[in-house]
Amino acid sequence: MGVKRGGTLSDDGFEGTLEEAVEFLEDLEGTAVRLYVHNDADGLTAGALMAFTLRCLEVPTRLRVLNTETELLKEDLDGPTVVVDMGSGILDKLRNDHPVLVIDHHEISSKPSDNVLLVNPREHGVDGGTEASASTVAYLLCRRVVKVEETCLPKAALVGAYGDNQAGKRGVRGLNRVPEEDGEKHEIIEIRDPAYWVFGRASMTVGEIVERVSGASVREALEARFGDLDVAPVDLSREDEAEIVREHRELLSGEKRKELESKTGRIHVFDEERPLKALRDPLETATLLNACGRYGEGWAGVLIAMGSWDPLQLAKKLRSKHKAIIREALSRLSRGEGITDRESMVVIDGRELGIPHTVVGIVAQFVCEERERVTVGVAEMEEGLVKVSIRCPENSDVDAAEVIKEAADRVDGEGGGHERAAGAEVPEDRLEEFLLELEKLL
Repeated sequence: MGVKRGGTLSDDGFEGTLEEAVEFLEDLEGTAVRLYVHNDADGLTAGALMAFTLRCLEVPTRLRVLNTETELLKEDLDGPTVVVDMGSGILDKLRNDHPVLVIDHHEISSKPSDNVLLVNPREHGVDGGTEASASTVAYLLCRRVVKVEETCLPKAALVGAYGDNQAGKRGVRGLNRVPEEDGEKHEIIEIRDPAYWVFGRASMTVGEIVERVSGASVREALEARFGDLDVAPVDLSREDEAEIVREHRELLSGEKRKELESKTGRIHVFDEERPLKALRDPLETATLLNACGRYGEGWAGVLIAMGSWDPLQLAKKLRSKHKAIIREALSRLSRGEGITDRESMVVIDGRELGIPHTVVGIVAQFVCEERERVTVGVAEMEEGLVKVSIRCPENSDVDAAEVIKEAADRVDGEGGGHERAAGAEVPEDRLEEFLLELEKLL
């Protein structure tokens, strides 16, 4: 079995590449494959989709969940390999005597080696940062092998899009619409608009959301009309939630109405056949999976994304730990600990705050959104390396992946990612040099 044209694409564009990838998998003919996936929610759901596909093709699979592309380079790629939600930054380094399939959506920084087939919509003008999550790319491949109407696959793909911040107040865009449309068609995904666009749609009540957004008096006014609002939004019908949101809007004017508009939009609710209420909300599901991946139990996230509920208790414990670490970090940052305002960016020193390198990017995202400034988070790794995560506000013209890769290259590090969110690994003794180089690029 070989890879056609050294990883180049067929004349049929992205559709042709997906067909080549299907042929790649079908040609395995029972040969064992190594499946490497990234440890965030998008990577775990994409990994689940690929594991499901390989199982349907009766291909023995060995799964490994990794944190970075650098970790992938340390692996012994001895045999056919599938890499998911990573790889586009090291295509020229994935050299091995066996074929490698890379399913990704990150920025491409090198030409594939002859043994590599790359499936990345960026090669066809699709924005992998807003229009195609890794889980969506994996889904588009999977639906060529599996009857999606018989599976939970559209939900898994949508969770990945939410986890990768590709689901906004107006819903999902581009290729991400495919699993949304499939899920709605087969009545396993419900689309609501207008609806409350907040985190905690399964864990908070409507009354709590209303009070947090608009105050106790507005909650009282709504309860006078609709009765007790001690029910989670996911437990309401689509029609009831829309009616409450519209009435909520009518009670407000000026800045208060604008604030409500920022908390409402187009959202998704999964069908009720789930053992944990949080699993009916894609954003809360993504948080659950993220917790699994960030704390070394990515296998549990993959199983949950595939519809296996056995690891749920473990996942809930990890989610509690995850939230506690983030809450503590944000609390200390609010007191001025471990944070420095530099001329062109905010720097968070996760080493001072004890933030794990698997979580520092999430903390940086919170600070970036609050301050609307480029934010850089630093955390300790092993072997004299530090993890650096960069987040850019939506109105920024900075390409995070481009600047962090260039700055990392200047200090013998490795970097890459998306336009708004990217990361690097750099030598700890050259961190300040790296930050100075990064500032020059900003």
